[in-house]
Amino acid sequence: MCIKQWAVALLFGSLVLGTTSCAKEEPQEPLPCVFPDILAGVWNLSDVTVSPETITVGGTEYKVADHIFKASIFNGLTVAPSKLKIVGETTGEKATLISVVDGVEKTFEVALKDGKLSVHNFPFGSVARKDGQLKLEIAVANNLLDQMPPSHFANSEAGIILKALADQGLDLKITATGTK
Repeated sequence: MCIKQWAVALLFGSLVLGTTSCAKEEPQEPLPCVFPDILAGVWNLSDVTVSPETITVGGTEYKVADHIFKASIFNGLTVAPSKLKIVGETTGEKATLISVVDGVEKTFEVALKDGKLSVHNFPFGSVARKDGQLKLEIAVANNLLDQMPPSHFANSEAGIILKALADQGLDLKITATGTK
């Protein structure tokens, strides 16, 4: 090979390497942010959905959303939460679900770390911010329902629904959208 061909090959190679190393990556869709300073504050919850919507116990059909927040696992919120308050620093964050009954706030506090919600070290859901909105998901897996002590299934309608969910192998899932 002659010197001119080598020189052209080296020049071409250096141009290719130079353009590929300076090329910018394509912008990717942003991941939901889970940093406490972005999540901190009071969020008004809307679009609260409960799955399953209904459950049949002994021939009677119950609307799960009407009873589930009265269960002891929700510390007696009694109705679907209307607000979520998030406070914390880089560690030890907490999220408080707030429902208002007859002008009185009832609360249920959970731990928040890296966007994951937990109660007594049991995973309980997640929270993330995307496009200026908060996405809340509470998920009580059936295996967690199976581990609950019988006292959680007291003779209240909420307890009966929890027991029915456990017995029927169903997970409880609650989602909501939050805005400031």
